[in-house]
Amino acid sequence: MKQRDITAAIYLRLSRDDGSDAESNSIGNQREILNRYASEHGFIVRKEYVDDGWSGTNFERPQFKKMIKDIEVGDIGIVLIKDLSRLGRNNAMIAFYTEIFLPDHDVRLIAPGDSIDTGHGDNEIMPFKSVINEYYARDISRKIRSAKRNQALKGEFIGAHAPYGYIKDPNNKHKLIVDDEAATVVRRMFEIADNGIGTHQIACILSYDKILIPTMYKYNVLGYKSNKLHEDYHFNWCATTVRTILESRVYVGDIVGHVQGKKSFKNQKLIRYPESEWIVVEDMHEALVDMDLFERVQKLIKVKKRANAKGITNIFSGVLKCADCGSNLTFRSYKGLTGYNSGSYLCNKYRHGSKSENQRKTCTAHYLPYIGVYDATITRLNKIISANATEEEILRQLTSEKESQMVLHKKAFDNLKRRNSELDRIIQKIVEQNALGEITKETFTKLYTRYIEEQNELAGEMKTFEAKFAAENLDKEKAGLIENQIRKYEIFDELSREKALDFIDRIVVHEPSGNHKDGNRRQKIEFHYRFIGRLPDSECSL
Repeated sequence: MKQRDITAAIYLRLSRDDGSDAESNSIGNQREILNRYASEHGFIVRKEYVDDGWSGTNFERPQFKKMIKDIEVGDIGIVLIKDLSRLGRNNAMIAFYTEIFLPDHDVRLIAPGDSIDTGHGDNEIMPFKSVINEYYARDISRKIRSAKRNQALKGEFIGAHAPYGYIKDPNNKHKLIVDDEAATVVRRMFEIADNGIGTHQIACILSYDKILIPTMYKYNVLGYKSNKLHEDYHFNWCATTVRTILESRVYVGDIVGHVQGKKSFKNQKLIRYPESEWIVVEDMHEALVDMDLFERVQKLIKVKKRANAKGITNIFSGVLKCADCGSNLTFRSYKGLTGYNSGSYLCNKYRHGSKSENQRKTCTAHYLPYIGVYDATITRLNKIISANATEEEILRQLTSEKESQMVLHKKAFDNLKRRNSELDRIIQKIVEQNALGEITKETFTKLYTRYIEEQNELAGEMKTFEAKFAAENLDKEKAGLIENQIRKYEIFDELSREKALDFIDRIVVHEPSGNHKDGNRRQKIEFHYRFIGRLPDSECSL
């Protein structure tokens, strides 16, 4: 007998896939079973490979790959595994290794727990075992996905580590509480960003002030373990880290779940789900910044902070929208005849789709002079600020067009409620009549069905009105928010991007009519304000 024929390697694997079998499949238990088996059969165990914490669906396991390399160079003649599931839970991959790879390298596979030995007898049971093992992994994966989705819907935090600025509640690992030291840094980042400072500059400021980067802070202050530390970069903040923090809704108290997942239980590659599929649960923990500040920062960080080559900063970037196609208007700068720097806007879809006459028809230019919209915006905002309107006055402007409709809606709603109460009494009466035998069963069934159907229709109509009343209450909240914005400012002569974003959600630009030569060019623009949308006098003509 050749020495290679009795030279064995044992392979051990354990992961959470094993569920309730984790104890019997523990690394120690597997090792004991296989060493005893090798001793009883005269095998010499030369090598041991252990993948602890690796899923059986993943064949990129480090020790498994090392074993494969050792097999390829001829160091192993026998592979011992407790059962076939230790080798893996992917039927296609198991078939490759057991039917092609191992036989090609004259390696004998023995799994005592499944009575499998490719060196002796028939092993017809092996393909069935492999299918069952894969099904088990598929079922576990489905249950884990379902559990995680359920946690996301409940607003539970399920990350391995709390986001920078928070720690996990010692009494509930799925809830976040504020970490005061890091929270101070986060608030400072938002305040700096709100002043129009870009993410790269914020990173430089934090680095200069010797603020520990999140990984080093968690390691040095919170005591977390990490294998991604570099002793030379304790304070080396990068713009990407800053941007990630500034864009995270966790800092307004929300938990965002179902953001990413694996392609399948066989494919471990992470994929990011569309934002429309994210699960957002609001007000699950203490916020570090308010929503108003958060939303302003979101607009600011999406725009470059540097002026262009002509020295003009586009303060309307992302604000001007084409009335016809909805695209942003693109800024292009130039030096005017009078010597000052200026610019104009064109519909982005028109500008980038104008290489051919056919493409040009996707939209029109919507040409808008920079100075025109700049002056119109200052005039419009100063008018709002000088009016110094109260919450009640703003609400009156918001609802002036709806006021008469709301009176009619309330009247109709009251009529529906009265009719619903009448139906309750009628249904109760016919039920009593039926019980006393005063009406036939056929009559009772006919009447009862008709009245219940009418009540169901009423319930649907009442819900529609209730939704309209809820929208009216929301208008009151919005009026209060815009009033707070008005109180922050006095009349101004120069417009900054921060001021524009504090008040304006978007400015819708229409295609002009007429032309300059005839002196009859007119262009309508519509101001849509933050929180409240359009006001009765939101339109103006340039």
